[in-house]
Amino acid sequence: MRLRLVHQLSLLLVGTSLLAVVGLAALTATHLRSGFTDYLRTQDRARLATFAEGARQAVERHGVQGLAAHPEALMAPLLGGPPPRPDAFGEAPPPRGERPYRPLRADERALRGFFVTAPDGSLLWGRPPPRPREVLDHPIVLDGRTVAVAHFAPRREASEDEADARFLQRQFAGLAGLGLAMAVLAAGVAVWVARRWMRPLAAAQAATHRLAQGDFEHRLPPAEGRWRDELDDLALDLNRLAEGLQRLEGSRRRWVAELSHELRTPLTVMRGELDAVADGVRPLNAERLDSLRREVGRLTRLADDFALLARGDLRALPVHRQPTDPAALLADTRARWAPRLDAAGLANDWQWPDLPGSVSADATRLQQVLDNLLGNALAYTQAPGRVAVQAQRHGPQGWRVTVDDSPPGVPDAAERERLFEPLYRRDASRSRAGAADDGGSGLGLSIARALVQAHGGRLHAEASPLGGLRLVMELPL
Repeated sequence: MRLRLVHQLSLLLVGTSLLAVVGLAALTATHLRSGFTDYLRTQDRARLATFAEGARQAVERHGVQGLAAHPEALMAPLLGGPPPRPDAFGEAPPPRGERPYRPLRADERALRGFFVTAPDGSLLWGRPPPRPREVLDHPIVLDGRTVAVAHFAPRREASEDEADARFLQRQFAGLAGLGLAMAVLAAGVAVWVARRWMRPLAAAQAATHRLAQGDFEHRLPPAEGRWRDELDDLALDLNRLAEGLQRLEGSRRRWVAELSHELRTPLTVMRGELDAVADGVRPLNAERLDSLRREVGRLTRLADDFALLARGDLRALPVHRQPTDPAALLADTRARWAPRLDAAGLANDWQWPDLPGSVSADATRLQQVLDNLLGNALAYTQAPGRVAVQAQRHGPQGWRVTVDDSPPGVPDAAERERLFEPLYRRDASRSRAGAADDGGSGLGLSIARALVQAHGGRLHAEASPLGGLRLVMELPL
């Protein structure tokens, strides 16, 4: 059986609320009964003290024998009446063995549970209960000597008295009604909270279903009000996920289109060459074979670049770090690239005044990065122009290389960032004449950034003070 999450949450909240209400009610009832019993015990001790004081006065006036003959003297303090007159006790009672039994009158019920014994334990007045659960004692002291002991057998539980039982029943009934009202209120609040929590979860579930079906344009509405919680953060994360998937889908489609275009160009050239040879239009000579070899090389480089970039998307590109002299690396790069830049009509300037003697890096990969950066400058800088390469320390734990070129530039910061997207092309304004045939795959900057990131560094583009583009590579030591 499938139980919806809203029902599970409702049952959990309702059960927790009911458990809390029942536990609180039970605890309150227990404390009420215990507290009321303690209150009765305090009252019983106070009554016993009052009874003992009346007995002491009676014994003081007429001795212990006056207790049995005149219980009115004992009742008066308990009933709040005036103290007995000196002659209220009348004649002395008969001897102990001849004392007649007289049952208590209706107004003597206040003395129920009280009795008086001599210090030796013999009964002087009253009727002890047959099986008392508890007996309170209070000595009757006269002239510094204990002449008798007043006793009281109180009720152990409040329910043994009808009035007390009715009082407790009323309290328990009110407590039960209050607990029931609290339980109903808690259940209503729990259901409301569960539904409120589930509303954004249901919207998130629907959004994930649409994402799974390929609808990357759907967005969850933003949170309303000042307060935000984890569910609002989940909605924002799902919106970011949808935006990322939408960009990836656009990139995938563009990749397919661009890859088809990139593959079609060399394949078309190769087919044209082969058809010309097959038709006898052109002879099969060294020139034709060299042309075919160049196109095959272009296809090979394109396949290698795509494979390298695909590995970078899946995981960090492998780099084999070893101690590398950055100055020697730059000197080798200058030796290879300065003649090419000069031949293209681009003046070039190389400076690395403050470089560490050794860095931990993959020299082959860094050489590939520098080749891609300079290849970009060569392809897109109009002649006559200028290219400047500068390397120096960058902070206590890093070094950086900047490659500046002269116009044309890329003034928009967002578009400069897009230069690192695979196969991204701007319009012809940032393109040197003849650059389309430079043999590049259009993946140079993308591969360069992936390699720099594999080293734990950063590669970004800025506006160059020379009027063109500045590419900045920052690497750790």
